[in-house]
Amino acid sequence: MKQFLHRITEQQGITTTMMWMCVSCAVLLIIPSSLFSLNNSDLLPASYAPYMWVLTLLTGCYLLTRLLSFSFSGLKEYYLSQRLVVRRNKMIRQLDFEEKALLREFIIQRKTVLALPLTEPAVSNLLASGVLAPAFETQEIKGSSRIIKLSIAIEAREKLTHKVIGLPVGKLTETEAEVLKAARPQYARNNYISLN
Repeated sequence: MKQFLHRITEQQGITTTMMWMCVSCAVLLIIPSSLFSLNNSDLLPASYAPYMWVLTLLTGCYLLTRLLSFSFSGLKEYYLSQRLVVRRNKMIRQLDFEEKALLREFIIQRKTVLALPLTEPAVSNLLASGVLAPAFETQEIKGSSRIIKLSIAIEAREKLTHKVIGLPVGKLTETEAEVLKAARPQYARNNYISLN
């Protein structure tokens, strides 16, 4: 992470330097030569003009490339975020029985974070679609067998109503409680909490 931040600051320094070089060269080329004469001696001889043009073009091209790269990465990030929203909404509309049961565990256990295995299809589907998110920024997903602490993504919480995840509103009947107990995924049952 430190190397990444160092690279960004280094690139910003290079971009700033290039911008100043481009502006300086352009100004020197635009300003009339009469302003450069001091006691009949030229501070900027005419023979330097081609080099100044080349330097202006090179630095201008570099700045244009950086601008296009920045614009492209911004558009790509926007497009990916929009795709994630569409995928998340589609996933919420098409939750299967096990995925609903897994999401109910957050309510049943009264926890915002659960340690879940990535090898389970329901967990990996919900994570890939953006319904679940890693609970801590420092946590990295390495390997497929890792158990990771996940929470429901903030963007998905408003759409996950009791009706969507199949949890009855109000006091449960004994039959409803038994059905929900039987549907609980074994890998998500860290602590049993009574549904009554």
